[in-house]
Amino acid sequence: MSVGPRTRALLNITTPARRLDVAASFEALTRACAVIAADFRRAELVSDSPNHLWLLPASHLLALVHPDVDEARVLIKGAQFLRQHQVAVTSPWNTGVHVSADGRAVTLWQDPGKPSTDTSLSAWVTALTHRIDPRAAPWLRDHDPFAGLLDGLDEAPLNDSARCFLRERAAQLREEWDYLDWPTPDAVILGALGMVPCHDDGVRVGLLLRSPPQRGHREWDLVAARWRSELLTGQREDHRTYADTYLSYEREGKPLTHPYVGAWSGYQVVRDIVVLTAVMDVVRRAHLDAHTRRQAAHRVACLRGAHPVPWNWGRR
Repeated sequence: MSVGPRTRALLNITTPARRLDVAASFEALTRACAVIAADFRRAELVSDSPNHLWLLPASHLLALVHPDVDEARVLIKGAQFLRQHQVAVTSPWNTGVHVSADGRAVTLWQDPGKPSTDTSLSAWVTALTHRIDPRAAPWLRDHDPFAGLLDGLDEAPLNDSARCFLRERAAQLREEWDYLDWPTPDAVILGALGMVPCHDDGVRVGLLLRSPPQRGHREWDLVAARWRSELLTGQREDHRTYADTYLSYEREGKPLTHPYVGAWSGYQVVRDIVVLTAVMDVVRRAHLDAHTRRQAAHRVACLRGAHPVPWNWGRR
């Protein structure tokens, strides 16, 4: 595998299961690059959740390797749609979706530069997204955080007690979700699990879209941007700047009932669903290596009250 030094170091110390997962992703990547004559040498795996993100330094591109072909196509369409509505998002390098023999799909994107820690940028792109009338995109999927939430739980290396807890917690939150009194109408949302990641290449700033926009309630995105600073240890994100920036761009004619989402009566329910989703993302990958397996068990224990808030979940 012609990968960069960081990815090679990872492959040298990780488990066979994760090595196979990365190798299959890299194989899909190389086949896509061969079609468009892109240079994949010294590719670096930047992230493996919610999909595999590769940096291609020789081509100045990013590649996303998706497990779902339809989602890859909708992601391209979603990025183009947001750009048409003046939302600063990273552009697809081309509109093609390259499908491998094992069903993985590869999309290629312009390199957006370095990640930015400026929370006002995340608030800006989120607010501009929420200003879009969802009727302009009838193809948007309805946001349902419970769709596929427990996928992979039966196969995860957890004990029966932990699995039972996660199922019961999901059922409880599903019932509470169904009775939420949403204070604002449907909007185009990003559906992330934290502040959406913005990048800066020295000339342009923008959002790196990792999953397609959806039709839902903007409170989800606002709660997602807040919960880590509330519940986790580590450096706190500047949520006050985020909230003030968001409010300065809020949707015309549809102001928030509660200027700061933490004052909304449904805040805790949505927060707990966001947190459960983040935990399940780790549980789903717990078979890959011992570190992820320990993190999955620790995070489930946190949800069960074994550790006080704020929780130490490692680097954010």
